[in-house]
Amino acid sequence: MTKKELWKIYAARNPTFDGEGTVTMTAAGLRKLFDTTWDVAFHDGEDEPIDRVPQSGNIDALKAIFGMK
Repeated sequence: MTKKELWKIYAARNPTFDGEGTVTMTAAGLRKLFDTTWDVAFHDGEDEPIDRVPQSGNIDALKAIFGMK
């Protein structure tokens, strides 16, 4: 997926991102942006070999922040 293709997904779900002026974001909007990124990466991204990616100690902290734990 190219940067342009990803932007089209963001703009389709958040039309104000493609306009002019200031865009403000609520906590819910930030979560929506994060979820969109996750969905696109999960469904359209490339698989990583699990055995070659070391587990970071910060993964649990990030999961807790985003309510994924």
